[in-house]
Amino acid sequence: MPNYFGGDNDRPLIIEREEILLPDYVPDELIHRDAELQNIADSVKPLLSKRTPHNIFIHGFSGSGKTTCVKLILKQLIEHSSNVLPVYVNCWEHTTQMAVYGRIIEEMRLPLPRRGLAADEIFSKILEYIKNYKKPVLLVLDEIDGLRHDNILYVISRSNERALMFGLIGISNNKTFMAKLDDRVRSSLRFSELEFKKYSEDQLVSILRTRAELALAPKSYDERILLKIVRSTDDTSARVALELLWKAAKNAEKNSRTSIMLQDIEDISSDSHSFKSEFKFSSEEILILKALEKGPLTSSELYNSLSEKIPKTKRQIRNYIDLLEKKGVIESEELESDGILKPKLFRLK
Repeated sequence: MPNYFGGDNDRPLIIEREEILLPDYVPDELIHRDAELQNIADSVKPLLSKRTPHNIFIHGFSGSGKTTCVKLILKQLIEHSSNVLPVYVNCWEHTTQMAVYGRIIEEMRLPLPRRGLAADEIFSKILEYIKNYKKPVLLVLDEIDGLRHDNILYVISRSNERALMFGLIGISNNKTFMAKLDDRVRSSLRFSELEFKKYSEDQLVSILRTRAELALAPKSYDERILLKIVRSTDDTSARVALELLWKAAKNAEKNSRTSIMLQDIEDISSDSHSFKSEFKFSSEEILILKALEKGPLTSSELYNSLSEKIPKTKRQIRNYIDLLEKKGVIESEELESDGILKPKLFRLK
């Protein structure tokens, strides 16, 4: 019987520091985003001297460096001062007001009673912490359009009217998010906007080169490989390009090569659609995406194809579809109908 765990030590090692190619890695320096980093830092600096910060809404294409830039600023802020409490929240994972409060409480390390507390009770404890420790919260709401309601934005904006409690950074791929907010919330938050433009081809190649120099073995890649990877990404996304580089290196190692070949890029490019790497999908969302891979489906066709695979109500299935549309992975259009309810046609974006 073969030993399925043996023999790996004999394979060539191309990847020396794998974490550098993974999505959560935050480098000490970011190239091609100096102006954006300075803008974010300037918006946060007033908090350090207990002055009102400039709340900022950051938008731009997926993979344009928005989240990485903000995380780098948070990292430097923590190293520079303990007078501000940074709290990072991904709103696709924490979609409700209570879930966001939970992340703040977690960073504050506050004990909560076993009995459940109402949202206003938890928020009172958060405000009490801020007042007692004289430490405002810098709240980063990544994928802010994933919030189910804007209640928390309204509560935070109202609390800031009475005293300096929060600085706020919102991040989204959707630049129209601000327009959808309630007028009172929008005026109270006083968001300034910062747009991240797409990387150029040359910029993306240099990003890959910088990461490859740190992560991969010398002479295991060349400029031709990096350029091929960049041209294999449809939307100049640094995230997708880095994932392709990582997968190509893994594929080369699997085939006992000492360097990445063009064949490795072709193998992994045909292996899966790029949208699968952009988000963490639930099992229900993956089933919806697989159904739409075969082609566009009307509302009834999509519901019928999912009814046996997803044991949920039609309303619950519709919520999953709405989330995928908000993520920009699928799109819909209304179809002509004589009835009151307009059917829709759904397709992969």
